[in-house]
Amino acid sequence: MFKIVLLGGKSFSSLKKIIVVKKTLYIVGIASFFVIIIGLIIGFVLYITDANTLFKENLFFKIAHRCLAFINDVFRSIPFIILLIILIPFTRLLVGTMLGPKGAIPALVISASPFFARVVYNSLKAVNKDTLEVLGAMGASLPIKVKVIFKEALSSLVAGLTLTLVTLVGFMSAAAVIGAGGLAFLAFEYGKFGNNYPLMYLSVTTILLMVLIIQISGDYFAKKLDFTNKNKGEKNEKNLNTYNFIINYYTSFMPTKQL
Repeated sequence: MFKIVLLGGKSFSSLKKIIVVKKTLYIVGIASFFVIIIGLIIGFVLYITDANTLFKENLFFKIAHRCLAFINDVFRSIPFIILLIILIPFTRLLVGTMLGPKGAIPALVISASPFFARVVYNSLKAVNKDTLEVLGAMGASLPIKVKVIFKEALSSLVAGLTLTLVTLVGFMSAAAVIGAGGLAFLAFEYGKFGNNYPLMYLSVTTILLMVLIIQISGDYFAKKLDFTNKNKGEKNEKNLNTYNFIINYYTSFMPTKQL
């Protein structure tokens, strides 16, 4: 079996390396699942409570938007390593420990969710206002409006999610200080302090490959899902203006009685 030999005579087998990679994927996967759910909810609430979106502007929505945006921005601005320390009592209460993968996941979720929530809000906010006007003129119901808006923003959401996942991998690396496990902990503990620099470089390279795979995959799907720009560069007669685009692509969502 392939082994990486430490200067002190110790070794780290390839089997253990595979286990470490699985632990890294476990941490990132679980954290990403909760980040996506929480981020989508917070981002969507920020969007619908903003002025001139799905609802008419009123005082309650205005106050709710500002309060939620303030709280979201406060958590988003706290450095991860500081948040990791602040959340120690909460983490112990929630999962029973502040160490290991279980101890790192709550801080990862709380740190990355506000970031993704802001990405969701900006993506939804960037949807063309003509889309909302046409949907309103056609008498679209709220579920149909939400469906259309998310489809319009899908490419931007995927690009933002890609950025969030890359950021999450970076946060996970910082969580090595509490023994979160994974490739970052391997490079930190066995590589740096074990004087096994080949192992450290191998771990860092594997992390970079993970980031590269996430980025390339995200860019690919974001481009494929960019429905609004599919007709760019074609002849003018083949291009659709905003109103025709919405009618042709989304009429199937509209109940007959509303048309």
